[in-house]
Amino acid sequence: MHPEAQIKLIADTLLPGFIPKSTEEKELTFHFTIPPNKSYKVWYLKNTKNEWEFSGFEPAEA
Repeated sequence: MHPEAQIKLIADTLLPGFIPKSTEEKELTFHFTIPPNKSYKVWYLKNTKNEWEFSGFEPAEA
């Protein structure tokens, strides 16, 4: 498993491509894979400033 800091950095880089069109959404989840075969599911929550904050991750099935 990769360190949380590395997973967060990659997820933060990918985040703009997953932001929902609806401004009413308060949470989002997406999966990504770090080659060759480590997949992760990450969660983001919208804070009071309407900014998306990384809230956690878990290893996912590849």
